[in-house]
Amino acid sequence: MAFLGLHLGLHDCNISAYKNGKTHYSKYERYSGIKHGAGNFKWIDDTLKKWNIDWDEIEEICTHTTDSLSLTANMFSEMDNMGVKSETATFASPTNMLHNYIDTETTFIGGSTQLQQSSVIPFLISRNIQETKFVRDKNIKITEVDHHTLHTYSTLNKNKQAVLDGKGTGNRYGLINDKVLMIGENGFPMGSFLTRIGMKMGLSTGNDLLDSLDLPGKIMGLQSYGDSYYIDDRPVNILNDIFEYEGNATHNNSEWLNLVSSVHDKCFEYIKGHFDTQFNHTKDPINYTGGVALNVVWNSELKKDYNIDIPPYCNDEGISIGALAYLGEKHNFEVKLDNFPFCQDDELPWDEVCSHTIKTTAEALAKGDIVGWYQGHGEIGPRALGNRSVLMNPTLSDGKNKINNIKKREPWRPFGASVKQDKSKDWFDIEDSPYMLYNAQVKNDDIPTVTHIDNTCRPNTVTPEINPAYYELLDHFERLTGVPVLLNTSLNRMGEPIAGTRDQAIKLFNETEINKMVIGSKTWSR
Repeated sequence: MAFLGLHLGLHDCNISAYKNGKTHYSKYERYSGIKHGAGNFKWIDDTLKKWNIDWDEIEEICTHTTDSLSLTANMFSEMDNMGVKSETATFASPTNMLHNYIDTETTFIGGSTQLQQSSVIPFLISRNIQETKFVRDKNIKITEVDHHTLHTYSTLNKNKQAVLDGKGTGNRYGLINDKVLMIGENGFPMGSFLTRIGMKMGLSTGNDLLDSLDLPGKIMGLQSYGDSYYIDDRPVNILNDIFEYEGNATHNNSEWLNLVSSVHDKCFEYIKGHFDTQFNHTKDPINYTGGVALNVVWNSELKKDYNIDIPPYCNDEGISIGALAYLGEKHNFEVKLDNFPFCQDDELPWDEVCSHTIKTTAEALAKGDIVGWYQGHGEIGPRALGNRSVLMNPTLSDGKNKINNIKKREPWRPFGASVKQDKSKDWFDIEDSPYMLYNAQVKNDDIPTVTHIDNTCRPNTVTPEINPAYYELLDHFERLTGVPVLLNTSLNRMGEPIAGTRDQAIKLFNETEINKMVIGSKTWSR
């Protein structure tokens, strides 16, 4: 007997399964090499075979409600009635399968990015309907649950819950302590503001949903360069002010940067308002999920007033876990992810890294080499936590430019760091941040490569119990340099997913200026 949790949506698709007391998890992008990719039936079928699960032994499947995909004409007209100004996207000859979802000419405002146009949506919806049909044709019982409810189940406990997202079921964008937040009626998704800023800057055409999913994270780094002022205006007017800005919307224009910083602060005011209204300053633990919970600046401010706990897969990467947990409650089994958070079902190295390789890698880092580090299984969630990382000595004055030659990221974006947890308080004003979900003030001037313009860093605290090999690497590096910190960024380039196979890691080494790639104990050097 087996059970399947499924997130087969428009982006970031993932599946979880339970059989014989063991929980499995896979994210499509690590299988396909397509960042934020929408999954397909072949991937599901191949993954179940890998897990030795036959379709005929699956008793029940849980997934998100079908209308979480619905980008209805009513939705578009409602946004128009709210006064939100946007471009119009023309969709050529929609198929019959799509006629209930879109008009031939309409303004797209759905998806987790919000308030953008996207010509890719008809194709994604059409394909999703077909791939879902393949699953339904198996004649297995399928239970559909509200998207945000699945976020709450993904936390695997019964604490108070808060979800802030882009778009879930229907026109919903959040669920806070059982209060449903509706687009328009209860404001707008935070990502709608940041996505619109990124589009104004030309960081995305707005015609590719998967491309623009990363825009809020990019703006999170940019906002630190501006001087914030208080905005006293309705949300719809703020959205329109961004859309109609006539100046130079670049990172070199201080006026624009001040607006970006101010809008970012206004979004936190909305978040804090939702928490204050629904939780009334409680000190009880609150599980916080949804894509908005990836914003380390807002998280750090919120943490000052609320006892929030955020899983590393807080975005839609955790939906299938929530779906499986829903079935677990129903059928009395426990969802437990082994080797958490390194439980991505991707390709292992050929062997485990040995102490000699760890030592020589630390020596290479100390002398200034950039190192690709591929160990064990990959991390669950979008942040690199020491198994799929590009690493560098954080004391190098020109280190950021060197890393950007590899990553090809925007120049204003900061880089995270890993630090031995027992030394974290010596270097940052934070003690415990295992999943890189908070920022912290940097206490030492010796690590400029990981110090942002506002003197913050996004640290990942490392313990020997959770990641012994990576902790040993940090320890060796500290013995050589006196610094228990490494720059840690994900093992990929901009627009690519974190490497999920050995070949992807080797390809990254061959095509970039990485000096050393370490896969298990095998090393490539130049």
